[in-house]
Amino acid sequence: MATKAGAGEQPAPRPRRRLRAEERWEQILTVSAELFSSKGYHGASLDDIGERLGIQKAALYHYVRSKEDILVEIYDRMLTRAEAEVLPIADEPFAPDERLRRMVSRYIGLMIEQADMWSLIHHQQNALPEASYEATLRRKRAFEKKFEGVVREGQASGLFKPMPTRLMVLSLFGMCNYVHHWIRFADFAEEEITGVICEVLERGFIDDGGKRVGAWPRYAETSDAMTETAARLDALNRQVKELQAAFDRDRHRLIDGFAGPPAANGAARKEKGEEVQAAPASGRKAAGAKPRVVKPAK
Repeated sequence: MATKAGAGEQPAPRPRRRLRAEERWEQILTVSAELFSSKGYHGASLDDIGERLGIQKAALYHYVRSKEDILVEIYDRMLTRAEAEVLPIADEPFAPDERLRRMVSRYIGLMIEQADMWSLIHHQQNALPEASYEATLRRKRAFEKKFEGVVREGQASGLFKPMPTRLMVLSLFGMCNYVHHWIRFADFAEEEITGVICEVLERGFIDDGGKRVGAWPRYAETSDAMTETAARLDALNRQVKELQAAFDRDRHRLIDGFAGPPAANGAARKEKGEEVQAAPASGRKAAGAKPRVVKPAK
């Protein structure tokens, strides 16, 4: 039978769960990205990474040989994900402006999800080994060209302004690529960020961009776009019905309070020696017409 530990005794430490190799590798990448982003690639060491993870440097060497291995892996992983999730949108069956909105939206979403890793992508490229550096440049250029293709389609159809395509796309990336930095201290929702950026782009890109009243959020179904407005319209209709009922009630109160009964009016006129001739039973009396008064002959 188990006995209780004495007052001076400490409970036995729980055994630490041994991480699988895949889990540990993910931890290494995440912690490394945080340290490289905060201290700079050259300011962070493998010792710093091991200390943050709570493992010895010798154990870390079981997974990586150098910081370069980690940096190369982060670059490959982030670019591969962007290529897989953003570039296919360029071939979807939508107008060029809609495809561009969706591409920009997804690209910004990726940076918001993993800001530390995208910080490395944009600022630590020169730390890559030469072969990886050249390969990364080619992949980035191919990524940009896909955006340029969509913009050219929009220009050919007269949708986008006839400005230098390459310069337009570089300006687009100049706006998007800095999100990873200010998202750390600017408290905005992802939908609001993408909405503002898309609208700013459209007002500059689209030939009639000044006529637009908003580019975001994007909805999966057409009916979703009207949910909020429909709810407000229902509330407004309820208010109108309530006001109409109040108006009818007040109108009847006025009639009951100020309009004298017809019998009383007729009696008052007879006292003055006047005869009130009733309107014919058939036919409609003209609106606003007064009953004809016939005075007795003298």
